[in-house]
Amino acid sequence: MSNISKSKYINDKVQAALRGLAIAFIITTVVVPQYFGIPLPGFDMSAIRIMIVVLMVVICSDRDKLYDFIDTIKYNKIFISLLPYIFVLCYTAALRADVKAFLNPFVEFYTLFLTVYIVKETIGVEKSISVMLGCFYFLVFMGVAEYIRGDSIFKVLQTLDGVVGGAFVRGGQYRIMGPASHSIAYGILLNIGVAIAALDMKKNKIYLFQRPILFLLLFVNIIFTGSRSALAVFLLTVPGVFLLSAKEEKKKTLLIGTTGIILMIIFVLATSGTPVGKYFMLQFTSIIDEIFGTSLSLNYGATKIIKDSSDYRDALWDVFDVDWLNPLVGIGRRRRFATKINGRVLESLDNFYIAEYVRYAYPGMIAIILFFGYTIYLMFRKMIKNKDDIYTKIFLLCTVLYVVSLYFVDSIGTLKYCYLIIALFVCQANDVAVFDPRHKRSKYLRQAI
Repeated sequence: MSNISKSKYINDKVQAALRGLAIAFIITTVVVPQYFGIPLPGFDMSAIRIMIVVLMVVICSDRDKLYDFIDTIKYNKIFISLLPYIFVLCYTAALRADVKAFLNPFVEFYTLFLTVYIVKETIGVEKSISVMLGCFYFLVFMGVAEYIRGDSIFKVLQTLDGVVGGAFVRGGQYRIMGPASHSIAYGILLNIGVAIAALDMKKNKIYLFQRPILFLLLFVNIIFTGSRSALAVFLLTVPGVFLLSAKEEKKKTLLIGTTGIILMIIFVLATSGTPVGKYFMLQFTSIIDEIFGTSLSLNYGATKIIKDSSDYRDALWDVFDVDWLNPLVGIGRRRRFATKINGRVLESLDNFYIAEYVRYAYPGMIAIILFFGYTIYLMFRKMIKNKDDIYTKIFLLCTVLYVVSLYFVDSIGTLKYCYLIIALFVCQANDVAVFDPRHKRSKYLRQAI
């Protein structure tokens, strides 16, 4: 075999391996729990981290692919927007002697660019979305089974400690959590699924009921999470998808949606005396109570815990007044946060932005907000430039609603979902980072976005 034939053979084998690993990587991101992996001293090798190592071994086996991957990071506007945050991570890790303060976020960002590379190099955006849709079909059926069972089926995969808690119960009903570490985290993933499920890739359209069975089961799963924030975001996702739809799809959505609402009201009224009916009403009335300060949810089994949860989130804003927190250097990730303000003990940071202030002070909090803001700006600008780009519209909706979700909860392992969406956007938006199709030293076409 000549050297040229041998080189081509090796390249083809590497490409085939990357293609299979790309599909496995997306499935791992969406379906495999973060508490499944190999425990190591000081650093757990979760399934997704194992996938990163395997992918890098394959990429490094081909010099041209390695150069391409490096340039995926170097010539990417998203990476440039991350530099201030990475700088904060570095000095926080050094000053607090906390390796995790740098390593944990760095691995997540690294995953983002690795996803960009493998999707662009192998299966493409449409195939990636098809894989994601398959994952969501699997999850929603598993979610119904989990609700009936009363415990997460995915827990049989738990090999890492301290990542997932016990069963969650509210109003006497079990709250499903899927492969996530918390019911709220699972709700965030489900809402991304609602938006993705509206894509009609063949006809290049957005239609809320494009996959009616999947939509219905996603909604049921969101209800079963018992998460008010997840349901509230769902109630934003639906009109968001509607507004992004074309005129004809809007008409069909209104017709089917109105029929669906009527049927749901009939269902709730018919089951009002059953645990399931009360549970549905509990979720909706809890949101009404949160917005208008009413107490309707008490009629459907709400407890003082729900009110305490809302009060606790309001009290979190007092964290900015804690005098022992340095406004320029956060405490990092290794040190546990706990303080007492106005007689209330605060230790669970149920707001990502406040949690970032504690971990990385004002510079870190502002830097990560700027990163999300700049990403949303790029998506919005591309959507305005190309009004027929259904992918960017959905990616924008997912990202905006994810940023809203983080107001109610810390990231709790959900950043990988958002970074997957951002990676798909980068692959779709050729002027954010464009590959030279030739497998030589990558030459990017850095066009103005």
